[in-house]
Amino acid sequence: MSHNIDGIEYLTIAEAVDYMGCTDGWVRILLRTKKLRGKQIGQRLWLVTRESASEMRDNLTTRAKGKKHLAKRPAASRQKPKKAVRRKK
Repeated sequence: MSHNIDGIEYLTIAEAVDYMGCTDGWVRILLRTKKLRGKQIGQRLWLVTRESASEMRDNLTTRAKGKKHLAKRPAASRQKPKKAVRRKK
C-alpha cells in the first residue's frame, strides 16, 4: 500500500524492501547516502519515493551477477619461482 503525499507516491521501508528485492539495511544505507530519494517523518519513519525505488531496483545486481566479469578475465601469468642457489661452505 503506497502513500500519496503532495502527488508523490511513497513506500515505507518494508514496502520498498519487497518492491526492490533487497534488505532493509541496504535500503537504509541508500537513504543515508542519498542514492535513494525519500522523506523522513519524525525520527524513525522513512518514506521512499516509488520512482526512486523503481530506478534503484533496475540498477541493483546480486553479488553473483556483480562478480561475473571477474570470472571472464584470464588468469594472471605466473612465473615459476627461481630456485635458491646454495653455496658450498
